[in-house]
Amino acid sequence: MKKLFMSFLSCLLFVCLTQVRLNAQPREKYQRGERQFGEGLEIRKKIMEIEKQTIESDPELKNLDQQIKTLKKQLDEKLQQKLSTNSEYQELKKKMEEMQQQWRERLRERQERE
Repeated sequence: MKKLFMSFLSCLLFVCLTQVRLNAQPREKYQRGERQFGEGLEIRKKIMEIEKQTIESDPELKNLDQQIKTLKKQLDEKLQQKLSTNSEYQELKKKMEEMQQQWRERLRERQERE
């Protein structure tokens, strides 16, 4: 009886340890990908900051930037007017807003934990 119990216990321990190892591997890959993603965001922030400083310091670029912002605003307004009756677009837009809200909440939770 003792041998049977010890055999069973050994098998159980082996299965548990195998599962722990298998579960740890994807998590490590995910953490590596998350670090790379975070690094990519930091690089993108720095690039945008340099671009913004360059635009602010050059009058010609500043003027072009203002024109682009004005045109973009006009485009957005007219586009929203046209799409206000498109139910598929409105539904997708609502879904995207909900997803973005969830992402923001998850990000806030992660930042609070750290």
